Amino acid sequence: PKLERKLSDSLNKSEWSPLDNALQSVIKIFCVSATPNFYVPWQIHPQRSSSSSGFVIEGKRIICNAHGITNHVYIRVRKHGDATKYRAKLLATGHDCDLALLTVDDENFWRGLKPLHFGNIPALQASVIVIGYPKGGDCISVTKGVVSRVVIATYSHSNQVLLCVQIDAAINSGNSGGPALQGDKVVGVAFQGMNKAQNIGYIIPATVVKQFINDVDRNGNFSGIPCVGLKTQILENESLRKSLKIPNDNEGILVIAMEPLAPCAKVLKVNDVIRKIDGVPVAGDGTIFFRRGERLSHVHLITSKSRGDSVRFEIMREGKTMEMEVQLGDPEKLALVPVNLYDALPSYYVYAGLVFTVLSRPYLRAWGSSWSKKAPSPLTEKAFYGVKEKEGQEIVILSQVLAAPVNTSYERVCYLTVLSVNETKVHNLRHMVELVEKAEEEGQQFIKFKLERDKVLVVESKLAREDSAKILKQNQITHSKSADLRNGETLEAVSPKQQRKRKGKKGEEERSSKDSKVQDP
Repeated sequence: PKLERKLSDSLNKSEWSPLDNALQSVIKIFCVSATPNFYVPWQIHPQRSSSSSGFVIEGKRIICNAHGITNHVYIRVRKHGDATKYRAKLLATGHDCDLALLTVDDENFWRGLKPLHFGNIPALQASVIVIGYPKGGDCISVTKGVVSRVVIATYSHSNQVLLCVQIDAAINSGNSGGPALQGDKVVGVAFQGMNKAQNIGYIIPATVVKQFINDVDRNGNFSGIPCVGLKTQILENESLRKSLKIPNDNEGILVIAMEPLAPCAKVLKVNDVIRKIDGVPVAGDGTIFFRRGERLSHVHLITSKSRGDSVRFEIMREGKTMEMEVQLGDPEKLALVPVNLYDALPSYYVYAGLVFTVLSRPYLRAWGSSWSKKAPSPLTEKAFYGVKEKEGQEIVILSQVLAAPVNTSYERVCYLTVLSVNETKVHNLRHMVELVEKAEEEGQQFIKFKLERDKVLVVESKLAREDSAKILKQNQITHSKSADLRNGETLEAVSPKQQRKRKGKKGEEERSSKDSKVQDP
């Protein structure tokens, strides 16, 4: 009887359709995550459980959405039709394009699984099938739809503007990370829907997915989506074109501003007109030819490259045609206020009950999804319009005041930028900590913090030292500084995993030092 069942199963598998085969490769992902609290930076929010989808690709890897495993503590995966959950580990994350790669060490998981292969961007009105594990049940779900349009749109997870495909199949919570199929080829990865809209879903096109995988294979991790670091304006007004001495052929966009630290600032100038990018004509409305009857934003020519690549501009400057080559930069290094700090802990410093931190959008999200309207306007203005002028520059803010005798009457002063410490201009949070500690070492009696809006806070050093331990204990704060500031690391936030490694390394060094002292005659 067992032999008969095996023969029957093999015969049935040989008759399976491409959809049947694809179903076996779609995985349900179970994730337990813990999100940092950017407003109370020494705390972590309670753990939460979530589920999403993924599918098997070559190299014994599972591709899924980054937002499904962000700030993960523990990840498990389950095959279609199987009751066993296997522990998975993260290989690479691309928050920019909302993609991640997982693997499973247990060889039993991979038995019977075949990798799915990628196709190309589907045509308009082409039928697609989306497979995943959306809310409403525990079993696999299959929905069918058609391609409505191919567009450059904002990825909600990263706020990055990239190529995506709109389909009329609904994509619900839990569907994220599942494949969108045409026949036996994956043409996209489901990742987001649209609020207050029916039958509108978005998939990450296969070209973006392959760009992510190729980058990981080449570098070991995802280097990120590049940027040029300039702002442009459309050139559809005839008078504007005449003033710039360019032909009235509805071609070209105007450079109106550049990030001071961007590589393009050394090559391009304000009022340059970009006519072509890598030989592709840019229309006056900022679009380029994509395929018959379809156009895309010129941004696609930039975001489809890798960081460190170069792009060739054909420009017109004062009526003369020129060619310029510009190296693409890292948007994270150009942003004055970080947009995302996923899988990382916030930096903070507590001195005399004054809580200082770095302004970031995750911090502003403490005011909820409508933070742009509810958060203090000086902070939101910097988040939207702040310009980074020097490397390593940060906006250090007084986030809150933990009431104590040493800071009497200061409790209402918060959400303001720190400008200087003892008349020395503050460059970033690490620099501010160094200024305070230097003043203490030199025996200065007072520490003077100058804030925006002409606010001044003065703390007596002796009182600060006396009250410090009590303030930390009352508020259950283990250390006055975040781990990245204690360990002498870079200004970027440090992930919990990195912190554990550093703590272990530091412990080994301390033990080694003690051993050497014992052996020393």
